[in-house]
Amino acid sequence: MPSKRRRVLVTGVARWWGALVVQRLAEDPDVADIIGIDIREPRYDLGRADYLKLDIRHSLIGKLVRAVGIDTVVHTLTRVDSFDMDPARAHEMNVIGTLNLLAGCASEGSPVRRFVLKSSGHVYGSRFDLPTGLREDHRLDINSRHQFVRDIVEVESYASDFAVRNPHITILALRFGNSLNPDEPQPLARYLDLEVVPTVIGY
Repeated sequence: MPSKRRRVLVTGVARWWGALVVQRLAEDPDVADIIGIDIREPRYDLGRADYLKLDIRHSLIGKLVRAVGIDTVVHTLTRVDSFDMDPARAHEMNVIGTLNLLAGCASEGSPVRRFVLKSSGHVYGSRFDLPTGLREDHRLDINSRHQFVRDIVEVESYASDFAVRNPHITILALRFGNSLNPDEPQPLARYLDLEVVPTVIGY
């Protein structure tokens, strides 16, 4: 008996990460439908995916997953930088938005069975005493000086609690390192794009 084809919801499709996920999902014959949501219009080609202008802080999320029959949610809208959004607004999107998204996935009658969270390796901090090879269970930097890092640590804690309360939903958190994309200016990219890149003597 053939397996049921998936219906996937992807957040943050106006940015490179979300659009890239959508493009890869569109190539998968086991994915029947893809819905991409964001509060901004996508700048990248989303292929066969449907785009909805929707804020993840809105209560419509729960109605959407039930109406469409979403079984997999890929949450790429988490922010770990401030180059185009002030920290207070980013905190709302990161923390409040993720909480609302999780609530929608767990609402009565929700068909969601998989939740993928785009996290960041920044949750470990950037201290001099960090080991060269970090393990997944290494302690997180819960007292970071950076609001964005504290946000992501908080988001991961909510996802962990959600997994305990909803054992029928599989949760996967992916802690990515820094990525470089020529279409989106980032602090690291701007630094490397300088005519002369300053470095610390001896390195």
